[in-house]
Amino acid sequence: MSNINLIMYNTILVVVLLHSIGFCYAGQLRLPDGVITETVVAGNVIEVSLASLRPTQSVIAHEQVNYRLALYRDSRQQMFADLCKNAGWGLQVSFTGQSVANNADSYVCTDAGSNTRNIKQLKTVVVGADNQLYLTDGHHAFSAFYDMPQGGPELKVTVLVQAKLEVPESAAFWQQMERKGNAWLYDAEGRQISYQALPTSLGRAHLQNDPYRAALYFLRDGVWAKPKPAIPFVEFYWAQYLRTHSELQFPGYYSAAEYLQWLERIHSHLLHLNKDSIIFGDFTAEKLGWQGKADYARLDQLLCHRKPKEHNWGPLGIALSQRGVPLQCDKRQYLDRAKLATGLQQLPPAINTDGSVNVLIEITAGSNAKWQQNKAAPLQLEWEQQQGKLRQIDYLAYPANYGIVSNTLLAKERGGDGDPLDVLVLGQALPQGTVQQVRIVAVMRMLDNGEQDDKLLAVPLSGVFSEITDLAELQHQFPGVTEQLQLWFEHYKGATGNISVQRIDGAATAIELLKASQL
Repeated sequence: MSNINLIMYNTILVVVLLHSIGFCYAGQLRLPDGVITETVVAGNVIEVSLASLRPTQSVIAHEQVNYRLALYRDSRQQMFADLCKNAGWGLQVSFTGQSVANNADSYVCTDAGSNTRNIKQLKTVVVGADNQLYLTDGHHAFSAFYDMPQGGPELKVTVLVQAKLEVPESAAFWQQMERKGNAWLYDAEGRQISYQALPTSLGRAHLQNDPYRAALYFLRDGVWAKPKPAIPFVEFYWAQYLRTHSELQFPGYYSAAEYLQWLERIHSHLLHLNKDSIIFGDFTAEKLGWQGKADYARLDQLLCHRKPKEHNWGPLGIALSQRGVPLQCDKRQYLDRAKLATGLQQLPPAINTDGSVNVLIEITAGSNAKWQQNKAAPLQLEWEQQQGKLRQIDYLAYPANYGIVSNTLLAKERGGDGDPLDVLVLGQALPQGTVQQVRIVAVMRMLDNGEQDDKLLAVPLSGVFSEITDLAELQHQFPGVTEQLQLWFEHYKGATGNISVQRIDGAATAIELLKASQL
């Protein structure tokens, strides 16, 4: 055989082999659907359908996916740009009215072919001994592609082969995947699961929702940021920590305002950690990206972006709109105020027949956001504004639950401020917007700019402080508590504040004041 014929023969052979497994172009290997060949190795860039990718976690943050889906619903530009970016070609794209996401030939990623593909933008997979592709990054992005109207399981995506793990025995394979940070074997409640319980498809119908993971998404780059170098599943580490705190329990999707209040409580909690706080395993807060700085500006814009002439939804508002949660931005914070979680048609009387007192919790212990009863709508709360801005306490968070005794009034003719009686409920954080039955044990006599502003001190009927009946017992069993409260109130308004605690009286005086203030 001549050299020319030999070259032609070898060329034909190579072409036949490439067609038998797919074909290479610009460093990318395109594979037939459902077939992963033994030739795929670490470092390959491959194009596959979403259906061929197996999740390595059972949960995602549905709100993060909802946010992308809402963007795609309102902007085809955003949808095509994300498709290009996730293929490693950046955000520049050209498309027409006939372009569709599930036909890559109908739109053009501007940088494709002219520039080098950005490998860092690609999601990653591990190839198992069974030649199955296991997705190790991109569950949220690809679930959005899976769930969008022009997406679905047959949509083609580009991924980078991170490794090929030749471990035939399943249990050993998943042990290695976990050890290398490539699998998260926990459910939406934070309970450990077996690898057999992992879903086989992407999308919100298959991957459970972890709202705590979503909270970390909305608060990212403020009170915390992704550490560098990256730590796999860092958001889930934080989520596992948050879900163990009763005062941070997820309230559900009943109200946009209530959801935001929940994020405020998480923000406040994270703000008051220290760098050495243990979060998950041996990881400290600092190692997991804790920055320890307040980010009230981000909280202020999460639901609504307020501008001089218009008000648009923020990222949280966009995400919640995908669920149909009512939300309308206006010159206040939002029309959807925090409705009380009790379902009451009217607030109960101040004192119950058993002597307990009804307190509406306006501010949860540990929060910095200043919420109050809406005087025009007593069954709702509103975020107080001061000089046109949502009011935040620029000091340590509230040391106790703060609220009012329902159906009371500290009348101005009696030296009061014309508002319901304020009350501090000691103990663990209580849900905002709920009515709690408490026992009054003391009253802190205060002046705020010369105006009487007394604060009743109360204890819940169960829990650490529940056995306390009077001031003397409180000071004996919990020394320093009243001094801490006094110190906090005299300083929380800063240098401009003019608050003085004159004295603290016992239960008899407190109840006398309460009875005199009943409506």
